[in-house]
Amino acid sequence: MIRLVLIAVIAMIVIIALLVGCSSKTDDEPENDNDDDSEADYEIDYDSEAVVRNTNSSEAENNSPANLISGSEARELFETDDRMVLLDVRNQDEYDEYHIVDSVLIPVDKLESRLSELPDKDALIIVFCRAGRRSAIAAGILTANGYTNVRDMQSIKNW
Repeated sequence: MIRLVLIAVIAMIVIIALLVGCSSKTDDEPENDNDDDSEADYEIDYDSEAVVRNTNSSEAENNSPANLISGSEARELFETDDRMVLLDVRNQDEYDEYHIVDSVLIPVDKLESRLSELPDKDALIIVFCRAGRRSAIAAGILTANGYTNVRDMQSIKNW
């Protein structure tokens, strides 16, 4: 009889340990009460835009590795090609904080209405932003509007 009780107690302890171990949240993990709403919004916005980009063939093509450019390649072209445009698509506050000298600032949300500020559609345009998401969107906007030589450096940190 004692043996059966002992086995039952051990079984209950094992079951409880498994339930606690399988739960998605442990006592060591901080609780997420959505105190950082901006991070959650960013993830939602990013995912929805990724879905939109994947349904637009010109933007999906633009995100291929063939259209990406490294910072060192961009610097070399910038020093040798006078017609090349280094297009910063971040916002004004980010640009004021730090920027690449002689780059052109046109925030991605204003790009379509300011295309006339860019040179002819065959000029090399290298786009970049803070992390790469907005530069991919900007590259898609440019190619959709007939710009033929668009490269995406993604992040200013790559410079």
